[in-house]
Parts: sequence; C-alpha cells; structure tokens
Amino acid sequence: MIASGPQAPQRTRRTKGRSKLWILVIAAVAALLVVLWRMSPRVMLRPSQVGLVKVGLGGVDAQVSHATFTYGNHTVPLLFRGNRLEPLSMVPAGARGTAHFVVTGLPILSWLPGGTDVITVPVVVPADPKVAITHVNRLVSSDMVVAFRSPVAKVTYTALGKTKTLSLNDPAKSVTLPLAVAHPGQTGTVSVSANATPWESPGSAQTVSWTAVPYVTVSASPLTEISPTGQLTVSFSQSLKSADVKQWQVAPATAGTWTRINGTTYAFTPTGTLGFGPGALVSVTIPGGAGGPEAKTGSYLAHAIKLTWTTTPGSVLRLQELLAEAGYLPVNWLPSSPATHADTMAYQVSTIGNPPPGNFQWKYPNLPQALKNLWSPGQMTMITKGAIMQFERVNGLSVDGIAGPAVWKALLKDRIAGKVSPDGYTYISVTESLPETLELWVNGKLVLSTPANTGIPATPTYLGTYPIYERLTFQIMRGKNPNGVPYADPVHWINYFNGGDAVHSFPRASYGFPQSLGCVELPIATGDTVYHAVHYGTLVTVNAPGIAPAPATASTSTGSTSTSTG
Repeated sequence: MIASGPQAPQRTRRTKGRSKLWILVIAAVAALLVVLWRMSPRVMLRPSQVGLVKVGLGGVDAQVSHATFTYGNHTVPLLFRGNRLEPLSMVPAGARGTAHFVVTGLPILSWLPGGTDVITVPVVVPADPKVAITHVNRLVSSDMVVAFRSPVAKVTYTALGKTKTLSLNDPAKSVTLPLAVAHPGQTGTVSVSANATPWESPGSAQTVSWTAVPYVTVSASPLTEISPTGQLTVSFSQSLKSADVKQWQVAPATAGTWTRINGTTYAFTPTGTLGFGPGALVSVTIPGGAGGPEAKTGSYLAHAIKLTWTTTPGSVLRLQELLAEAGYLPVNWLPSSPATHADTMAYQVSTIGNPPPGNFQWKYPNLPQALKNLWSPGQMTMITKGAIMQFERVNGLSVDGIAGPAVWKALLKDRIAGKVSPDGYTYISVTESLPETLELWVNGKLVLSTPANTGIPATPTYLGTYPIYERLTFQIMRGKNPNGVPYADPVHWINYFNGGDAVHSFPRASYGFPQSLGCVELPIATGDTVYHAVHYGTLVTVNAPGIAPAPATASTSTGSTSTSTG
C-alpha cells in the first residue's frame, strides 16, 4: 500500500520559502533605490532678490557647475554663491534670457539616470527701480529718505555736484541718503539712479526734489490782557527736542517758573505777591538760530523772537487814594472805615483793583480854580499824572507819569512804611492877559507873581496844563527864528513842560508881553527862584488871553468839600 499523505506538506513549505525570499529581494532593491535617490542631486528653483535665480540643492555632495546666463547675443558666466546664481559682470535691467547650469552629485553615481542634471530655466532680470515720490519733505538733519516702487540694492546719487554710491546689505524700498545739513525751508534736488541687484547695470537717472521742514515759529497766548499774577503761555509750531528755557529772558525780570505743558507748549508762572504787577508790559525773548530751541525735526527759530503781554492796570481811584495819603496830591483821602491788616502787603495788593471806599477833601483852602478843575476822582487827568511824576522822582524811578508795576510796588511799600512826600505841592499858572504874568503856588499859597513873556503869534505858547518833565540848569537852545535865521541862545533855569515849551530865565529889556518863540521867559533872578521851588511833575497851566491871574486869596473855602469814592 502506497502512503501519499506525507508528500503534500513538503511542497507547500518550499513554495512559501521562495515567496519570502523574493519579497526580501524586492525590499532590498527598493531600499537601495531610495538610498541612491536620496544620494542623487536634486534641484529646486526659486526667485531671488539678490541673485539671478535661487537654487536649492538636495542629495549628497550636489554641486552646480558650468553656469551661464544668455540674453540676446551675450553670455555671462554665473557664480554659484550662497544658494544663488549671480552674474560675474553687469547685466542690463529688465533683460530676458536663459540660465544654464549643470548639477552633479557623487562621481560614483554619475552612471545612474539623474546622476547629472543639465538645467535650463528662463529668467527675467528685475526692472529698473523707479522712484515712488519725486518730491520729498526732509528734515534739517543730514539724511533724506527716498522711496522706490520696488526694492533696490544699490543707489547712486548726485547732490551739490558730488556723486556717491550707497550699497544695501538687504534690498529695500526705502533708502536713507546722507546729505549735507539743510537750512529750514531750504529746497534742492538730488539725481538718483538705482539698481535692483548689485550686479545689475545702473538704472536711468531720476530727479528727486526736496524741501526741508520750515523754520519753527512761536506765538504768545492769551492775546488779551492778563492778570498781574497770570500765566504766560508760549506755543511753538513744531514739537521741541530741546527748549533750554534758562536762556529765555523774561522782562521785567520776574521770579517764576517755566513748565512744559506738552511738546509744543511752555508756560511761565510768576511767583511773589505782586507777580508782574499791574499795568506791566511783559516780554519773553527767545533766542533764535541753532543756539535756540530745537525741534525734533532739527528745525529752529529763524531769529530771536520777542513776545509781549500786558497786565491789567490798577484802579486809578486806588492810585489817587495812595498818592493822596502820601502827600503827592492837593487833596487828602480818608477811608470810610478802618481796614483790617491795612499795613500788610497782602491787603494792599488786594486793593489794587478793588479800592476801599472813602472821601477826598481839598488839602488847601486857597487854590486857583484852573487847578481845581483838573481834579476828577477815578479819572487819569494831568493832576494825577503830575503826582505820579513827583512820586517817581522822589523814589528814583523813571519819570514818565505812567503807573506801571514799579510805581505800584513802591507806592504799596511806602504806604506800609508810612513814607510821605518830602516836598510841598507846587503849581505854576501863566496868564496871557496883558501884562503877562507867572504865578508860583506852594501848598495853596501864592508865593511869587512876576511879569513873564510868552510866545509871539508866529510861535505861540501852547495853552493848557502840562507837568514839568525835564529840568536843566543851563542849555544852549538852538533853532530857527520865524524869518529862518538860526539861533543858539544860552539859557538858564529851564523847566520843560510841553514839547519845546519851557519856563526859564532869559534876559530882556522888559517883561509882560509876547516876545519868546514859545517858552515862558522870566528875569534871571526870578527864574532861579522858580527853578529851585518846583520839581518834576509840577503842573504848569497856560491860560488863554482874557483870564486874569488868580488873587492871593483865590478861595475862602475851609477845605471841607469832599468827593465820595465809595
């Protein structure tokens, strides 16, 4: 009996063994192919902003060789550097051509398909970069930014006859050109040619015009009067990099502090009880040029600027009260009620614009009516101006009859200290009724009445009341007579009261009728007496013809007539 069962399993095992072997062989071959593929050179092409074309290489020891760029009838060798191909000589902007190069890997793999690749790729050279903005507003500093429509790698520019080249490490659309420092508001031009890449031929020249930022300007605010302790605000047209407020001069010199409000605005706040004082003309002088304030743009003021403000004036009524209390007016002032803390500066300052109530009374019972007619409480008349001038003279101030901050400060100090005028109240009255007469009044008494000469009809003496503003013991007076003949006369004891009109001595054969060229002439000895009796601010009234001299007892009033100020 033939046993057949055991033979069938042997054939099945042999078949399975052969199948596994083939699978292993195929897998090994596939793995070898993968390894060979990975070792073989591979190429990836991309655009490049610096090179003609960017070449990405894969594989083992992959290299580029025999690289050229052909455009038209020209062939330019290419250098493979930094994963990009760059021409070894200049190439025109916008040129169209073909890049050729060979990519190789390991020599032992050169026999394999793909072991050596010959690459041909069409390439367009970047176009000539164009300026995006042909007019530029530049800073005063030495740099100017020029914008292009496409990135540039190199810029050649000409300014003021000098040509320079600027190369960029990384191409960019905005290029900062170093230029000479400009003056604010200055204009100019720059000729610019740009390359999109370092190896590209220079583009066509383009003109860029420029204007430097304008000069800084400055203005003052507020434009209306400020209070004596108000703030001065200075505003600049451009934000400042540096102000150097220590160089700014405040006049009159006033203690205070400067504060930066923002980049363009600064404010000065005065300190002290009086601040700038009432009726002040305040100024701030700011230096100009490169030594003055500098804006963030590099600009500055074209020249030094003087800004001015005025402070609100003090009350004329309060001014008259203080002058009367100090004895500079022919009236007394009595407050309606005693004031608390009247002898403190704080109280006195508070009354500058808010005078306390009270009454004025004539100081002397016997005064010419022409002088009395000048008195008006609360009004700035000649009688008040003359009193201010007397006060200024006594206190060593500029004699101008204006109640500015210096006058107010001195008045308040004198009031607190109880200081009064060292002089009596003097007044001169001149009548043109024949015989012409000059009267000198001191403290309500007629102390001198003398014949005098006034101006002839061709050069009359001006009528009205004026304060003496200039005094000279001697002067050579020069001018021309009505007939045109020049004169130069020595004159003594001169008291100017209105323009060129003065009370002075002058030798004449007689006095009492018009003889002068406009002045009031007195005998030599009489002129000496008058000169030493009067002072700055003494009022001189020239009465019209027809008005007689005032009698020695012009009034029998007891002086009790009063004017309420409250």
